[in-house]
Amino acid sequence: MTVLYKQGKGGVIMSYDKYSKATKETAENLRIIDDAMFRLVAGRKGVCQEILRTLLDKPELKVIRVTPQSVITSLHREIILDVLCVMENGAYMNIEMQKGSGNDDIKRNRFYASSTTAAYTPKGTDFTDIPQVTILYITEYDALHNGQMITHVKRCMETREGFVPVDDGEDIYFVNTVVRDGSDKSELLQLFLRKDVFEETKFPELSKAVKYFKETEGGFGEMCKTVEDYAKNYAKDYAEEREEIVREEERKNAEKREKTAREEERKNAIRKMLGSGLSREMILSMNYSEKELKAVEKELS
Repeated sequence: MTVLYKQGKGGVIMSYDKYSKATKETAENLRIIDDAMFRLVAGRKGVCQEILRTLLDKPELKVIRVTPQSVITSLHREIILDVLCVMENGAYMNIEMQKGSGNDDIKRNRFYASSTTAAYTPKGTDFTDIPQVTILYITEYDALHNGQMITHVKRCMETREGFVPVDDGEDIYFVNTVVRDGSDKSELLQLFLRKDVFEETKFPELSKAVKYFKETEGGFGEMCKTVEDYAKNYAKDYAEEREEIVREEERKNAEKREKTAREEERKNAIRKMLGSGLSREMILSMNYSEKELKAVEKELS
């Protein structure tokens, strides 16, 4: 058996013979904004806290618990949050990473915020005690097409003087890596796009996490396993989707065959009635259409 190795920093040799070349190459090229890597680094409270403090301008904010890939099941739909953070004050903050556009980002975030609110509001809770929910939606494109790196979206009331924010406990921040302004926020967002290891003193927790998953045997092994799990899940989802398509095609074909059979039965009945000498008026009075009758008459002419 061929044993493959990865050269770690400081000359440390790490063996990964259990993973394919494609898996290792994929793991090496992962960026923080990629799902497979973000779910790993987001499992660290310090990383989430560093991201939230920087992008929300809240240096005193404190994260007490994080849940990567948090599942919320509602009556009609299940959603998976990239990471749900519980804050010291009891508020919930969801950090989402999104690469591909075409997601109806605005309505998606509306649904995520309301689903999170409903899921984490105990039965019988007074409206005044409904938890604060914040969505930090980070994209590799300008989701709002407004040329701003960060946009705070909040409900407002319209008054004669203009629009005034309403404190309903829900905040959504649209953040993108496209717009750059040279700030610490912009510098952090650009780190999400890097494939290599970095040591950025402004963001020590993120730097440490990336270093662990990219350069240590345990961390890189976790990344390779995550890549394989993703591949298996995608393959499973594709197979299930394909099965559903096949079932739908079979159903449509069965309906089509059944419709054709019914039409042929009605034509046969008309043929027999015409052959028996029944008049057109009599046949039409028996719930057969003019179109059906003419089609059979044309066949017999």
